[in-house]
Amino acid sequence: MTIKILRKIGFSALLLPLVLIAHAASADYKAGIEAVAKLDYKKAFSEFSRDAKKGHSASQYSLALLFHHGRGRAVNLRLARSWYEKAAKQDHTSAQNNLATLYRDGLGTKQNYVKAAFWFRKASKKHALAMNSLALLYRYGLGVKKSNKEAVLLLRHAGEKSGHAKSLYDLGRLYEKGRGVKKDQKAAFTLYRRAALKRYGRAQYTLGLLYHQGKGVTRDYEKAMRWYGFAMDQNYASAFYGAGILNQLGLGRKKNIKEAIRLYSESSAKGHRIAPYMMGQLHETGTGVPKNRALAIRWYRLSAERNYAKAAARLGKMTGQKPKTNS
Repeated sequence: MTIKILRKIGFSALLLPLVLIAHAASADYKAGIEAVAKLDYKKAFSEFSRDAKKGHSASQYSLALLFHHGRGRAVNLRLARSWYEKAAKQDHTSAQNNLATLYRDGLGTKQNYVKAAFWFRKASKKHALAMNSLALLYRYGLGVKKSNKEAVLLLRHAGEKSGHAKSLYDLGRLYEKGRGVKKDQKAAFTLYRRAALKRYGRAQYTLGLLYHQGKGVTRDYEKAMRWYGFAMDQNYASAFYGAGILNQLGLGRKKNIKEAIRLYSESSAKGHRIAPYMMGQLHETGTGVPKNRALAIRWYRLSAERNYAKAAARLGKMTGQKPKTNS
């Protein structure tokens, strides 16, 4: 078994940090890691279970992951929480972070922001994502007293000292909005760019949008498209939508309705709420495609179901019916 193997197989990569300490672990734990590398989750479950019952935190955490993601057994968030908690009480950092996440989201247990904050704080000493999550609890006053300044301090530590891309992005948002710090669009742009260079899709999209709109930077459609392209490589839905707009309107490039349709379709398939509205417009007006009222209604309905008000209004006018929404 090699670390390279684990990096290639999705879920198994969650166990990658544990491989680095496997030399100091039990034979059962090592056998469990070997089984994961071979995608033999039933064997991994057996090995980790035996070791976890002996009180070994790495196996307790690994067993929790199997329950959490339904590998070797059906998904069982209650048992995942239980095993995370056992490992967390032994100062297993990743278990503390995952346990906090379950409490925050109310998965496998009743939602409890106070407990989430407690475990995120424990994990944050060595875990940048936990620090980011704790910062957002402070940002919105969930389980802790609301404090944008505390959120800024945590995000700055996670982003600038630990290099955590999402934290750099979230810190940029606070600078852009002037929350906990003096409003500074230039500083926000710099932070977004640092996050984008770490291949964080949302930051790449945001840079594209800023260049697209000329917000805080000189409007530049070519740079907008370049950053949208990077974000599309990360499958970020809004980037496909933004690129579709540039192609439909011929901004920084020759107008290309067919490419716009392809991009809107991709964005819609990834859950974007406005992209299907754009598809509805194109089918209703016959722009780049034959006029098709039925298809237009179908696209408007999809957008309305994703709570886009303009789509709901247009659908109402075309059908005389109030659309269903998810609100």
